[in-house]
Amino acid sequence: MTTENLKNQVDIGAGQLQEGFQHPLVEFKGTLQDYVPETVDQEGRKSRIRVNLQFGDVEAIRTREPYPFPIATLPINFSNQKNSGWGMLTESLAEAHPEGEGKVSSAVGKRLHINTKQKNYGKIGDATEDVIRDVYYVVSVEGITPSATPAATAIEEVIRIAIGKSAENLKDFNSEALKSAVIKADKEILSKIMPKNTIILELVSEGRLVVGEDGTLQLPIDITTSAA
Repeated sequence: MTTENLKNQVDIGAGQLQEGFQHPLVEFKGTLQDYVPETVDQEGRKSRIRVNLQFGDVEAIRTREPYPFPIATLPINFSNQKNSGWGMLTESLAEAHPEGEGKVSSAVGKRLHINTKQKNYGKIGDATEDVIRDVYYVVSVEGITPSATPAATAIEEVIRIAIGKSAENLKDFNSEALKSAVIKADKEILSKIMPKNTIILELVSEGRLVVGEDGTLQLPIDITTSAA
């Protein structure tokens, strides 16, 4: 079978997928050559977007059935929800390739190690039992070593955002803080921001933030460092 025939065989459009389709590749390495979004009409439901991730130089590691092909198209439903399959894929890409910020375009031309893990979506539609599906995630990007710097905690993010903001009018602080994924993920910190914003009062009382002469929030001055 020629490469062109193989290419035609695996490069199926999202509209050709059957319900319950499971891609034969469970874990593999491959060079991302392109990503092709397409709109898929659904009878009686709103159309959706699927993104066909096109890989070359495929090295199958674990498969559901024999997969001898050098190319593969991985169709994944697009969603802007963090908890979705697409969200989990892009978040894992961001961890493996921080400079790309999770954007698939940043991975084009790079060799990725892709694996799957099970995700429980709960009861969907008329389902009487939880729907559990495999989702793809990026294990690593060849040639890139992720930074070992730990992600900022919610309180560190609060302090970072607060610096330079007015201590009297916290509207600007609230606006930026409530957009932070790190802060939104910490329910305790989030509850101290809205509705009364007690978190800033706590940080000032603890000395972790101070109010400068211009009325803005600032980091406290390290006397020993400034004296040097």
